[in-house]
Amino acid sequence: MKKALKITGKLLLILLSLIVVFLLILFIYHRVMLSREDKLLENYPGELVEVNGHNMNVYSEGEGEHKLVFLAPAGDTAPMMTFKPLYTKLSDTCETVVVEKFGYGMSDIVDTERDYETMVDECRQALSEAGVQAPYVLCPYSKSGLDALIWAQKYPEEVEAIVGIDMGFPKHYDSIDTDVPDQSWLYDILRGMGIARLFTTDSELGDLCPDEDKPFVRALVNRKFSNKDTFGEIIHVKDAVDVINSAAKPAVPMKLFVTNGGGTGLSSEEWKNAVHAYTNDIENVEYTELDSDHNRIIEENSEQMSSEIKEYINK
Repeated sequence: MKKALKITGKLLLILLSLIVVFLLILFIYHRVMLSREDKLLENYPGELVEVNGHNMNVYSEGEGEHKLVFLAPAGDTAPMMTFKPLYTKLSDTCETVVVEKFGYGMSDIVDTERDYETMVDECRQALSEAGVQAPYVLCPYSKSGLDALIWAQKYPEEVEAIVGIDMGFPKHYDSIDTDVPDQSWLYDILRGMGIARLFTTDSELGDLCPDEDKPFVRALVNRKFSNKDTFGEIIHVKDAVDVINSAAKPAVPMKLFVTNGGGTGLSSEEWKNAVHAYTNDIENVEYTELDSDHNRIIEENSEQMSSEIKEYINK
C-alpha cells in the first residue's frame, strides 16, 4: 500500500512539474507574441480620439449624404473586423463609421460605470471629436440595440433612422441575470498567463473572419476579451430596459434584419416576438427575416443586407 502511494505521489509530482513547465513556456511565448502584436496593432484601422481623458477608436470610410454608424454587439473584441463585410460594400455610396466603445477594439479599458446613457454620450462625443457630425443612421448589432433606442429617445434630432442588425429590444432581456459577480479578474489572469492564446489559433477562429484579419482578432482577444468594461455592461442591462420603457418610443424609421435567434438562448418564436412586441405599433418599420444564426448574420448575409440597406437609405 505504501509503495502504491509513493508511486502515485511521484506521478502527481511529475504531472504537476510538467504543468508548471508548460505554463512557463506558454507565458514566455505569450510575452514574445504581445511584443510582436504591438507592432501589428499600429496598423489597426481607425483614429484614436479623446473622450473624458481616455482614447476611443473611430473608423470612417467612404463618402455620401448619409452616415451609417455601426454599434458593436456585447463584448465584441474587434468590431472593425466584425462589420468589415458590410461597410466595405456600403462605403461606395455613403459614409460608414465604426465606433469602438471603451473596452472594445483599440479603445481604452476604463474604470467607470458602464450604464447605457453614459455609453451613448461617449459615442456621441467620439463621433464629434472625429469630425463625424449628425444626423446618423444608427446600425446596432444585438445588445447595442439598447444603446440605439436610448440614443433615438434622448437625441432624436441626431438619428435619421435605425438599421437593426438583429438588434436587441427590451423583451429580449426579460430573463437575463444581471446579478452576476464581476469575473473579469479571472479572464485577466487567463489572458495574462497566455492561456487564452490556446483558443485563438487559426483553427479555433475558423471562418469567423478572413485569414488576413485573424492576426488582428487574435491580438485583441489576448488583450481585451471579457474585460471589466464589457462585464460592467451586463450589470446595467435592466437599467437600460427601464430607461427605454419609461420614455416614448422613438419616432424614427427602422429597417430591421431579424434572424431565427439561433445562438441567443431564445427560440426563434421568442426572439421574433420580442422584436414585434416593441415595434408593432411604431410607424415606418420594415422587416427582413433571415434564416440565419444570430452570431453569423453578417458573415452569411452581407450581400443581401448591403443591397437592401442601400435601397432603404436612398428612399
